[in-house]
Order: sequence, then C-alpha cells, then structure tokens
Amino acid sequence: MQDSLPGVLEILLSRGVPRSVLTAAHDAAQVQGVPFEEYLLRHAIVTTECLYSAFAELCNLPFLPENGFRLRTLNDRPLAIGEAEFGPTLLSLYRNQALYAIAPEPGQFLEVRRHLERHPVLAKQIRITTPAAIEYASHVSNSPAGELEIRFPSYSARHIRLPAVLLILCFLAVFVLGVSQMISGALLFVVTGVVSLACFGAGIIRFVCAQSSQEEDLVYHLPEPLSSGLIIWPRYTVLVPLYREAGVVPDLLRALNALNYPRDRLQILLLMETDDLETAAALPEDLPSHIEALVVPDGTPRTKPRALDYGLAAATGTYVTVFDAEDRPDPDQLKKAAFLFAKGPAELACLQARLVVDNANETFISRQFALEYACLFDQLLPWLFRHRWPFPLGGTSNHFRISALHAVGGWDRYNVTEDADLGVRLERLGFRLGVVPCQTLEEAPVTLKAWLAQRARWHKGWLQTIFVHARSPRRLLRDLGAVRTAVLATLFLGTFLLIALHPVFFVLLTGSLLGYYDHTYFFGNILLTVMFVSGAAAGYAGALFALWTGARRRGHGIRLLDAPGVLIYWMFAGFAFYRAVWELASAPYRWNKTEHGVSRQRTSLTDWKPLPEAELK
Repeated sequence: MQDSLPGVLEILLSRGVPRSVLTAAHDAAQVQGVPFEEYLLRHAIVTTECLYSAFAELCNLPFLPENGFRLRTLNDRPLAIGEAEFGPTLLSLYRNQALYAIAPEPGQFLEVRRHLERHPVLAKQIRITTPAAIEYASHVSNSPAGELEIRFPSYSARHIRLPAVLLILCFLAVFVLGVSQMISGALLFVVTGVVSLACFGAGIIRFVCAQSSQEEDLVYHLPEPLSSGLIIWPRYTVLVPLYREAGVVPDLLRALNALNYPRDRLQILLLMETDDLETAAALPEDLPSHIEALVVPDGTPRTKPRALDYGLAAATGTYVTVFDAEDRPDPDQLKKAAFLFAKGPAELACLQARLVVDNANETFISRQFALEYACLFDQLLPWLFRHRWPFPLGGTSNHFRISALHAVGGWDRYNVTEDADLGVRLERLGFRLGVVPCQTLEEAPVTLKAWLAQRARWHKGWLQTIFVHARSPRRLLRDLGAVRTAVLATLFLGTFLLIALHPVFFVLLTGSLLGYYDHTYFFGNILLTVMFVSGAAAGYAGALFALWTGARRRGHGIRLLDAPGVLIYWMFAGFAFYRAVWELASAPYRWNKTEHGVSRQRTSLTDWKPLPEAELK
C-alpha cells in the first residue's frame, strides 16, 4: 500500500474503515490498473464526501460539503478556471484574496497535494469539495429557482415519491373492494359514514360562506383623492410567464397596456422559455420601455414557478404580481392593491384578487368551472380572510410585497400548484394573506380533455403541498396554532376526501340499487339511511345554494340543469384526482400545459383601451 497516499489511508483507518478492506481494495486496484481512490468510490467502499474530506484533512485545508457554499457568478454563470465540475471555481473575495473551490479527480490527489505543498501561498486560497457539490452549487445554489431549496429545504416538494406510491396503493385497495363482491357491510358503513359527515360539513360551510357574502361588494372603489397626479405610487413589477402563447399575445399586450398605473413606476416582465420561438416572434419589436421580454435559462423542471423565480430575481418593484397569458385584469387593480398594502399591517404579504370566468356559458365544463370560481373567490376566500384563517392562493392575480417573497424563498419550482404552497408557507413563516375586491377575467377550459389535464395538475400540486407541510405535524401545529391548522387540514384533506370518495360512493350506491350488493346495507339499516340522507341533502343543498348565489351575483344566470350537472362535475373531479395521484408517482413535476385562446365567447376587449399617456404620469 506504499504507492498510495499514506495520509489518506490513515485518515480512513481513523474513521473506522477496516484495514483488511483497504488492503483488499488496494490489491484489486493494482490488478485492474486503476487508481486506488477511484476503486474505493467505484465499489462504494467509502462515500465521495468521505474520501474528499479525508483528502482535505490530509492537505490541512477546509472541506466544503454539498449545499454548504455558493459560487461567484457573472451573468448567472459561475466563474471557473478549469472544468466546471472539478474547478477551480471562484468562491469569494475575502480580505482582498480570491478563494477557490476545487474537486480534483481521485487519481490526481497525489499530484494536487504536491503542487499545493510547493505553493503554500496558493494553498491558502483553496477549499476542497466534491464534483457533485460544485455541480449543485452551479445549478441550484446560484440559481434564482434554487433559493427555496438552499434556505428552506424542508419546504421543497423535490422528494415526495414514496408517499405518492403509498397513496396510490391505498386508493387502489379501496376501489377494488368497492367494485368487487368482497364488499362487507362494515366497509360500506364506514365509507358511507365518512362521506356523509364530510358532505354535511361541506354543505354547512358552503351555505355560511354564501350567506355571509350576500351584502359584500364585488368591486372595491378607490377613494377619489387617489386619482390625483401628484401621488408618487410605489414601484410595481408584473410577472407574466409565457409558454406557447403566441395566439393570445395581442390580447395580452392590450390588457397590460390598459393597466392604470404610472409607466415610470411600472415594470412588466414577460417570462419566456428558450425554445418558445413562436411566442417570441409574436411579440412586437418595439415593446414599450416598461415591458421587457426575459428569457429563462434552460433547466429542470420546466415549470411556471421556476420561471417566476427568475422573474423575481430581476424584479425592481416594491410589490410584485403575477398574471397569466389570458388574463384581463381590472385596470385599477395595481393601484387598489398598493393602497390596501399601505393601509394594512407590515406582515400583510399577499393580496388575492378575484378570478372571474368570462366564457361561463360556452360549454358544460366552462359553466361549472365559472360557478366553482364564483364560490371560491367571491364566497370562501373572503370568509376565510374575515376570520384571519389561512387559505390557498389562486394561481394568478396575487399581489405580494417583494420583501416577503424574498424572506420565504420565493416559489417552489417543484410544486405544480405553486400558489397553494406559497400561501401556506407565508402563513407558517409569520405573514398574513388578504383579498382585494377587484376582478381579473379568466378563460375557462371548454373541453373535458383540457379540463382534466389542468385539474389533475392542480390536484397533484395540492397533494405535493399536503406532503410538504405535513412532513412535521408538530412544527405545523407550532407555526399555525391548533385552530388554524385544523382549518387548513379541513380545506385540503376535506376537499380531497369528498373528491376521492365520490366515485367510489357512487359505485357502491349504484351497485346496491341494482342488486349487485345487498341493498339492505343502505336502506335496511336506519342509522345508515339517516347518515346517507342527511349528509347528501346537506351537502347537495349547500352546494346548490352557493352555486346559484354565486351565479346570480356574477351574472351567469341560474339554470335547473346545474343541479344534476354538479354531480357529474364532481364525478369528473374524482377521475382527475385519480389521475393526479398516478402522475404524482410517475411524473411529479410534469406541467400539464393549458392551451389558451380557445374560447370563442370571451368578453370583448373593446373596454380595455390603452389609457392616454398623460393620465399615467
């Protein structure tokens, strides 16, 4: 063993690696003609960090573990002298001296050590790390999209496959039992009881939310003095993530141009991917000075929150908001949000505007979607806000203090419903959420295929959010308190319970009525019958009251066919949930892109006319 590095071997021996193992490895390495250190790694005798830290100890130099350092960059690229993964790569300038990270190949250890011994001044500038650590620092630590993983790794949805697989197995087991002849009276009783109780509670909540919102204004009007041109408004950044949106670019620019906000205080960033040449070509060459097209560097996963993190890094505003490509925001929305931020407490981090579907009566799917949005944004979220309870944010038209976004690490690029996750994280880290009573017009999917893909992504992201924030229930309870944790659990788990079990329960009920199962389990048991009837009646009545109240207030009209239609819609939601569970295990970060510009019944943009430049000063 004299040909290898005696110091490294002694260090490995001191760390508990048996001498016999090292001797056998050394002999085998000589036979195969490979460096001894490389043989240790190739056969997993020691870990990479163990070997490189031993080399650092031998050289009397600091060792930098993965996720333990950041690199200096120029134009978002690490400043490296050699090959990217081996270094030298610039760490910092400390006391007028450059510090470098290196990760030499194991076969070069001896040569590197001798070189450092001959140049002691250079050795003082060197830190030892691993190739994987330099790779991680280059692509994650120094990436705007990696901010959350570096500062709050427990809040990232990067590693959640195992819970998803277990969830799949549970639902498969329940479904198989539900449609097979192995169904027992006890299981039917339990499923009916749980669903009935959840339906009863959901119905009561829907009724209370709808009733409490009856007298609330749908639109907030700014005080007249705020129309003065003497007011210096805070800087505002609008982030618009785009991917394959060439068809809606003209309408998007028209809607953005109608924003009633001083142009010298406004920054609009159109976030595009490198391969989206069609959208880039659809943009005019002479964009206004306050609108900028920002190309997001290639990387994984390709998701909306990853693009938003790059936009956040370039944002100059005091406040930041997000609009989607098809959005048509209220022209005064930015001013209303800025005014409410100024009135609110410092911990108020986000204001959610109301999303309104403007192609409600185009198809069955778009109508049900519109009624659902009316219940969510006009009833449920304001009700939760009034009680100061946490709630999931919508994916667009949420306005943030940029300082709060930076404080919590921005968006999670691995969560495909980044809005829901961010809302929970803000609440857990001491911030508050609010609502701003102004609207953004949205386009609902018009086909079942498009709706299923979008809804499956939403359910997948909500499941990611549950798994992330339930990693440590004790910490969640400590952060939010008992009542607010219970409210959050009810919102997420209660919703999924109803969605997931609705198709199963429908199969059980239909099977009993058709004689496939013993119908006496349903109608021969008085307690089961009472649970079923009361739960179904309360849930259904509460849902219809909320839907029709929301439809009337939003001008969507009331239709009798909405009554049976909502049952079909809930069935589709169950199918989307099952697809989401499968995708969570098979493709957790895949972004099911929703095509925009498909609707032919959207509100005309004639009212969204560009405001005279004189009014925007």
